[in-house]
Amino acid sequence: MGSWIALIGSIVIGSLILLSVQQFNQDVSRDIYCDTLDNIAYGNLDELKRVIEYDFSRIGLGVNDPSQAVLTNAAATDITFRLDSDSNGVLETMRYYLSTTTDVAAAATANPNDKVLYRVVNGGTPAIVSAGLTDYRIQYFNSAGSETANLTAIRTLVVSLTLESNYASYASSNEYPKLIWHQRFTPPSLVVY
Repeated sequence: MGSWIALIGSIVIGSLILLSVQQFNQDVSRDIYCDTLDNIAYGNLDELKRVIEYDFSRIGLGVNDPSQAVLTNAAATDITFRLDSDSNGVLETMRYYLSTTTDVAAAATANPNDKVLYRVVNGGTPAIVSAGLTDYRIQYFNSAGSETANLTAIRTLVVSLTLESNYASYASSNEYPKLIWHQRFTPPSLVVY
């Protein structure tokens, strides 16, 4: 009788250990999957921030006439500005704006929260800067550091981006790995002495 109890006890303990190892394996697999999704999202964010840093740090470059407005539109998800992007002496108008989730390009992704950031040069065809973006916000500040909507008073811009992976972290969830980036820009052409 004692050997049966020992056998049943061994089976129960062995089963618990086996279940623990199986759960550990599932946790490690899920973590590896989430890390892979994070790395993909980080790569997308890195490329996007390079483009934005390049253009936004040069806002107003080549605008030498003080009567010409550098910023022509400054909304939370839409900005239009002038600059000489290719240093040929001709000013271009550049616009960045965020689509809605119902946009054709945004709706084509696996993540239902996705929106598309577009870049338009001189009123041409909108070019997709990034898909997988779920939020893009710009805040505008004057020389005193107060938020402003006055185009001529804007001296600093703070850009906030939120990117989510195209795939949910679990097959049965609506949670997507998320990356958030903030950057402050004070283009020299907006600083008035």
